[in-house]
Amino acid sequence: MTPLAISPPRSTPEPDISSIPQDAATVPNSDTPQALTVCIYVNKQANLGPYLDRKKVQQLPEHFGPERPSAALQQAVQACIDCALQQKVVFSLLRQGYGGEMVSVSASFEGKQHLQSLLVVNSIGYVLRFLKKLCRSLLCDNLFSNQPFQQHSAGTESPEGCEGRRMEAGRLLGLLGLKM
Repeated sequence: MTPLAISPPRSTPEPDISSIPQDAATVPNSDTPQALTVCIYVNKQANLGPYLDRKKVQQLPEHFGPERPSAALQQAVQACIDCALQQKVVFSLLRQGYGGEMVSVSASFEGKQHLQSLLVVNSIGYVLRFLKKLCRSLLCDNLFSNQPFQQHSAGTESPEGCEGRRMEAGRLLGLLGLKM
């Protein structure tokens, strides 16, 4: 036998499909080399309003993420529910998402576990707007940001520190297209 007889038959090479755009629905996020991520920072010194428990907020991590926007949103919203003085009240402020992939947040009240679905998003802007609206509903100021907060101890802040926080708040609002 000749060497050609035992070698596998030659076939047409597979086309290179690496440059062909693929539908995002067919490619899992974990396989995407440059998946969009966001980090949501928690301001533990924020005015928490009448619905959130300061002691519980103090136990939250410094930030959620970096994660996919939908995962960071889910973690931040779940943290608000978990830190609520009355979970039912905070839970009722959320709107149910419609269509598309959903993530769930939960609350326990009236002796039952309740689930609420939120629409999965892949937009950092949407996450920030959603959290801003939620904080407005909760009557709390500057609880979340996509930038780190400078944490100050409650009784030792100088007037200059307050001014710096006001300037930072103004800058963040400006980034969101809002005015102080």
